[in-house]
Amino acid sequence: MLKLHNKYIRITVFGLIVYFLTVIITPNINSQPLGFKNSIYATNSSSSIIVAQSSEESQEGEQKTAEEAEENQEEFEEADVLVDGKIIFTVKSSLGELSPEARAKTAMQRLEKVAQNSAILPEQIQIVNLKELELIQAEDIVITTFGEEDAEAENLPLSELVNERREQIVNAIIEYRQSRTKQSIFWGAIKAVIATIVAIITLLLLNKGLPSIFNRLRTWQRQRLEAVEFQGLQFISGRQVAQFISFLFTVVRIFLVFLVFYIYLPLVLSYFPWTQPIGIKLLSNFWGAINLVISGIVSYLPNLFIIAVIGIIAYYSMQFARIFFNAVGEERIQINGFYPEWSAPTYNLTIFFIIGLAGVLIFPYLPASNSAGFQGISIFVGALFTLGSTAIVGNIVSGIVLIYTRSFQVGDVITANEKTGRVLEKSMLTTRIMTPDNEVITIPNATLLVSDITNYTASIRDQQQPLILKTTITLGYDVPWRKVHETLINAAKDTEEILEDPEPFVLQTSLDDFYVAYTLKAFTNIPEKMGLTYSKLHQSIQDKCNEADIEILSPHYSAIRDGHQITIPENYLPSDYKAPGFRIESLGNFSPKNNHDQSEK
Repeated sequence: MLKLHNKYIRITVFGLIVYFLTVIITPNINSQPLGFKNSIYATNSSSSIIVAQSSEESQEGEQKTAEEAEENQEEFEEADVLVDGKIIFTVKSSLGELSPEARAKTAMQRLEKVAQNSAILPEQIQIVNLKELELIQAEDIVITTFGEEDAEAENLPLSELVNERREQIVNAIIEYRQSRTKQSIFWGAIKAVIATIVAIITLLLLNKGLPSIFNRLRTWQRQRLEAVEFQGLQFISGRQVAQFISFLFTVVRIFLVFLVFYIYLPLVLSYFPWTQPIGIKLLSNFWGAINLVISGIVSYLPNLFIIAVIGIIAYYSMQFARIFFNAVGEERIQINGFYPEWSAPTYNLTIFFIIGLAGVLIFPYLPASNSAGFQGISIFVGALFTLGSTAIVGNIVSGIVLIYTRSFQVGDVITANEKTGRVLEKSMLTTRIMTPDNEVITIPNATLLVSDITNYTASIRDQQQPLILKTTITLGYDVPWRKVHETLINAAKDTEEILEDPEPFVLQTSLDDFYVAYTLKAFTNIPEKMGLTYSKLHQSIQDKCNEADIEILSPHYSAIRDGHQITIPENYLPSDYKAPGFRIESLGNFSPKNNHDQSEK
């Protein structure tokens, strides 16, 4: 990895050297200085836009009517006169039909012409009084003109303003010529070499220092931050944390290298007069961007303070709600009509309300909250939520209703939507139950709300009343009912998970044509084993009925007792029991002939 970085560094250094030589050699090949387009710019200080128009546009501007000139004056209130990217002075008013922009462009063109003519000495630049105007002139070249409008704009006497502008023009011409001397170019090259060395050393230090910092960060991550968890729920694994740190390291590294290059290149460009405007512009943009960020942060501090206050209030409100509802759930605080199991969902609803209210209060103070893009996204999200979340909202409302109607709780055994099982999870959207066959069924809360829910645990938990298990058998009228009652009660008492207190009892629920219906009711405190308890109870009923010589025949059993084995199992019968034989009687008296004779008599 280090070799790869060194390769990139060598390529970068080579590119910088080539660029550096190009900057120095190119102006020397072309003995003539670069034209106006590379050295002199006009800027609109009010809008911070460089004015660069061709001569054709200039001519068109001179032919504009008075109304167009006034409009241009309103649009371009100020225009800067620049030499080599540096502001010499600012034109703040129009002069006749000439806008500040046109005046600044004309001044820059003539100023460049004078600066390039070494035969014109700075001392030859004079002030000429012409009626109501003051001219700054070099030989036969009028560099610029000033009137009373300029003096009023600068709040200075006209004579003092003209003297100040002449001094600025003279200094600009001297600096323009000095920057193009061999000595100045030589020192510019020395500065460029020093800047290049500093840039290379900075890149080398970044190449060596950043990996060390990254390795320490990775070591800290392995020791202290294997994963990001909250209340036992893992949001980000250790591998994902390591990948994020690697990505963050790469981004920081690229940013720092880019920052070094962005500072280095404009700095080198500013050392040579031919590229000085570009360097100054890049540096001014860089510092302007930093100033914009800093000023934006400073101007945003009041809003940030308000957001911080709202956030702090919301945070401590949530902390108070957590403490309060924990106390309610642990029954250290009791509220009439408010059940302890309501504490957790009510806490969640309270947190949702606090966060939502804080979000509504913070939203107007967010950056760009009033922008059209932000508002468009908000409308889109709202419409998407409205159109696509009808079922979700219905399930949430149903979940809240189920919670506060106390239909069931986690751990209860219920029958809902024709499914019986133990409640595993109850959320705002769905409820999950596990059947006795270990099948996990997820039921939407909206479906549960319109279904009949049978809760087998609620009476045990709320009223401390055991659950009643009931089963019905039918027996013939030939079996004494007292014997049936005793047998069924004994069968219930001999069944596991059936309580002896309260004692089981029997009800005769119907007297049908061929049988009597007996309903046995027994009590249990373990609804989770309801199916197994029913099975054991039925087995016990069969055993006790067989022991008591009670045959469970009806309603769908029929038999001819002559010659048929009794239905009671053999191990319950006496050892000498034998199945009865068929009884046969003579049918002679019932022959058709005898019957005919009898009828004739």
